[in-house]
Order: sequence, then C-alpha cells, then structure tokens
Amino acid sequence: MHPRIDLIDDEEIHFEDRQIVLTDKRLIGNFGSSKEGEFSTAELNDIGPPNKFNGGRRSKRQLGTMLAVGGGGLVIIDTLIQATIGIPVRLEAVVFIVGALGLTVGLYLLLNSLFRNKPNTTVIFPVIKGEDIAASYPEWDNPEAERLVRQFARAKRGIGRRRSE
Repeated sequence: MHPRIDLIDDEEIHFEDRQIVLTDKRLIGNFGSSKEGEFSTAELNDIGPPNKFNGGRRSKRQLGTMLAVGGGGLVIIDTLIQATIGIPVRLEAVVFIVGALGLTVGLYLLLNSLFRNKPNTTVIFPVIKGEDIAASYPEWDNPEAERLVRQFARAKRGIGRRRSE
C-alpha cells in the first residue's frame, strides 16, 4: 500500500492501511502531513501507550430540514389565513412566533451540520523523541482503530519477548 517504505531486515508488517503501517519494530504514519511524500517513523520502544479519542458530532441535517420546512410552512400558512379570513391577533402572533422559531432553529441546525466535524475515532501514538503519530478513522469506536491498538499492544509485547530470549 505504501511502496515508498523500505522494511528493515527481518521486519514484518502487523497492520497496514492508508494512514499508518505497524511492523514488529516500527510505527510509520503521518503520511503527507507536512509535505507530500513525507512521513514519520518511530521505533516501538520510543512510543508510549496510544490514546484513542472519539470526536466530531452526528449530523442533525434531517431534523434541521424538517424544522425549517415546518416552520417556513407555518409562517406561510399563517400569512395566507391572516390575509384571507383573519384570526385573532394573539393567536396569529403565537402561530407566527412558533413558525419563525422553527424556521430559525432548523436553519441553524442545517448550517451547523455543514461545518461541524463528522464523527471520528482518532488514535494518537505519543513518541518520546519526535513528532506524535496519529491515525483518524470515520465514525465513533471504529473497529479498525480498535484493531490497530490491539496490534500495537501485541507488537510491543513481542519486543519484550525478543529481548528476554
């Protein structure tokens, strides 16, 4: 997947995707983070335990659309009824306020959903000497992020076993 990575002698890949490569000796990631074709690499001994975070927010686009359409429709219906048959002023004011509030909240939710980060799971590997290595996956509690953390723990345990042999 990453042809520009040269493996060290007797190095085996434990996990690989478009963002990160985990071998039995190193963690390689941050592909293209500063310049195209560049990446960060760190020996497993120099990396602390990974931190996994869920970020972003679920979209409220559907709710926003329903509120905006409902509120706008209520304002239009209120205007048409007031112009044709007329209703008491207090009732007309309440219907208009409810419609305008629905329209305003709906538009707010729609605009907010366009500019917010989508739900994601980010795994950050703190490197003792150097730049932290991070990988981000779509949706909360992404199974690929879980798999990466498990494979990292296995690779770290494997280093301890090799040293004791």
